[in-house]
Amino acid sequence: MQRYIILAAVLALTLLAGAGCAQLGPQPTFVPPTKTPKPTFTPTTAALPTQTALPAPTTAAPTAAQPPPPPTATLAPTAAPPTATATPIPAPKFTANQSVNVRRGPGTNYGLIGEITQGQSHDITGKNAAGDWLQFNFRGQPAWVFAALVAVSGDAGRIQLAQNIPAPPPPPPTAAPTPVPQPTAPSAPPAPLNRFQLLKNSPGEHCDPNSSMTYFDGFVRHRDNSLYNHVCVHIRYYEPRVTKCTGCDGVGDGFWSFSPFGRAADPGTYVEIFVVECPPSIPAGGVTQNTPGGFSGSNLTPLSDKWTKVINESVECHGITFVGD
Repeated sequence: MQRYIILAAVLALTLLAGAGCAQLGPQPTFVPPTKTPKPTFTPTTAALPTQTALPAPTTAAPTAAQPPPPPTATLAPTAAPPTATATPIPAPKFTANQSVNVRRGPGTNYGLIGEITQGQSHDITGKNAAGDWLQFNFRGQPAWVFAALVAVSGDAGRIQLAQNIPAPPPPPPTAAPTPVPQPTAPSAPPAPLNRFQLLKNSPGEHCDPNSSMTYFDGFVRHRDNSLYNHVCVHIRYYEPRVTKCTGCDGVGDGFWSFSPFGRAADPGTYVEIFVVECPPSIPAGGVTQNTPGGFSGSNLTPLSDKWTKVINESVECHGITFVGD
């Protein structure tokens, strides 16, 4: 309300003033002299170069200095502990468990070239594919023994298959059957054709199976039954094999023996044993195919009847006796 009263008063005063001016008429207007203004010296301020604001670094504010990490210690390589020197395994060898025949190849069908006695040892140079025969060096040439008759020592895993196994010999001829004697009229006994006679059907003679080894032994006696030394007995199968002397090499008076096959002969092997003339000299163990000169200096003409047998299995035959003057 008060605001409206004030506005009304202002309006009234305005109207009164206009009315007064209208009554006086026009009045001269007083124009004051114009003063020329003094020039004003405005010092010009040199514009300062505008500094371009540099962008704030984007990296984080440095923090308090951290101590550098300690250097990593480089460890010296640890020396490996010394390795104990392994004891070398000796090369494979065999030792004969008994007297063993030495052959040209891995089998009883190969020729006999000698014999090694119980306790003798030899380095093994090879084996056959079946592993039941071992090769070694015998008097400068490759030779073979039956593995079941020897003891192997050393590193048996180093025994390699022999590369020089000889081809097997051809089979022996089939032995002719023994003819059946026909009864004849009694007659005067003929004069002996030989210096020695085979004592047939001797009470001490017998052959028995022996799965370990085949061998033959016997005696040579005078006609008065005393033992006869320095008589040579020969064994043959397929070809001449061994000649031994009775009573030689400390084997016992009048005694002889052969173990020609190592273990067993091939079925059907035909064996002959008979007395022969002794060579000028006979080495220990007798004369064999491997003796220097072989049988070239021997006379193998039989001086007695022949003891014969067809061998079909491993046997031992004892008491084969020859009698002479």
